[in-house]
Amino acid sequence: MIVEYRTWTSITEMPFGDERRWLPVMEHLEREHEELGPIASWDDETTMVIVLASEEPDEATAARHAAGIVSDALLASRLADRSVSVIRVEPATDAIAA
Repeated sequence: MIVEYRTWTSITEMPFGDERRWLPVMEHLEREHEELGPIASWDDETTMVIVLASEEPDEATAARHAAGIVSDALLASRLADRSVSVIRVEPATDAIAA
């Protein structure tokens, strides 16, 4: 059974005030993974959090998938010196059954 999850993936050293650093990451995600509905927020002034939707069979797979997608976005944005960590995975409660 496939369940929709939401993942929150953090990236340190991505200050909100430095749009030239984080905007390419979001542009890549929106262009390459629009179906995941990427949303950016910040835990603090320098820790960016990217929320993605994911249809995976379990939370561990959803976390691995999100970490890979965000890591790829960092590489594509020439920010390979940044690292990611999935800080939260939870089932989406507002999904409508088909």
